[in-house]
Amino acid sequence: MLLQRLQSDFRFALVTLFGTLTSLCITPIAAYRFATGAVVTGFVDLGVVACIMGSVVYMWRGGSSERAGMVAVLTASVGCVVVAKTAGLAGLLWIYPTMTANYLLVRPRYAVLASLVTVGGGMAFATGLDTAFATITFGVTAMLVSLFSYIFAYRTESQRTQLEMLVTRDTLTAASNRRAMEQELPIAMEASRRARAPVGLLVMDIDHFKRINDSFGHETGDHVLVDFARLVIDATRKGDRLFRYGGEEFVLLLPGMEAGALAAVAETLRSRVAGELSVRGTPVTVSIGAAELAPHEATNEWLARADAAMYRAKNEGRDRVVVAPMPERVTSVIELPRRQRVR
Repeated sequence: MLLQRLQSDFRFALVTLFGTLTSLCITPIAAYRFATGAVVTGFVDLGVVACIMGSVVYMWRGGSSERAGMVAVLTASVGCVVVAKTAGLAGLLWIYPTMTANYLLVRPRYAVLASLVTVGGGMAFATGLDTAFATITFGVTAMLVSLFSYIFAYRTESQRTQLEMLVTRDTLTAASNRRAMEQELPIAMEASRRARAPVGLLVMDIDHFKRINDSFGHETGDHVLVDFARLVIDATRKGDRLFRYGGEEFVLLLPGMEAGALAAVAETLRSRVAGELSVRGTPVTVSIGAAELAPHEATNEWLARADAAMYRAKNEGRDRVVVAPMPERVTSVIELPRRQRVR
């Protein structure tokens, strides 16, 4: 689970790397300070390591990687100023890598504020700057490093976002794709179990979609898919996630939803689709299968239950919602069946 999140969450990986490097680099320096009598600076170093590693542990236990990054940036920035005050030039030099790291750990506007505070604090309190010229030189060079780091981080984030969109978004409907679903469902399941909160899943299949394509053309079918995805996104919460599972089948992840609320949301979506979507006067309908996550259930078992409920809705006449019963006990991995699609 942790390895999967390291691979899928860029900021999570960066905060983890920053915490690891901080611990490996600063801990030996803290030991050296204690050995040479610089006890106060040694304790400052250990405090910085403890706070940053604490934020990493918080993140590993399911906390927000953005909040963990903010704590790491604040701790490192304040720590640099304190060490610059107690250790002089040797401490002041840590400001440069810290500012560079800030732009990778948090959003640029927060990194700019952290850099201004760090540079201003260094200029005001550092004991290694003996002349006004040295102070001004430090300020100018530090701000140049901050500027170049900002440009690099901005371009990197922009390109990463574009690449992530290409990899995880369905280009037609703008919903997340199956690849993103396979990454996010295990994360949502783990968060649900850690917080002991319910989480629900809807599998939705547009009824008679092949008939729409055959009768009105594939371009019309594409418009139906786009309109359907837009309706679902508009009708659900910001934290809910819509995935295009394949063809005309979609999966909706609903954190915090137990079976009763899940059924109500599914029925609202079914009703809105039937009432708002149509092709040349013919209503478009959807069959929906719903499943609340069961204790100890695997990802594919959960998805298979919702998928089976959707097929039951199809077989019972379409344009309806079926909620999958909770399994009595999960004992084995259930493979999604290979079957002929029912339209």
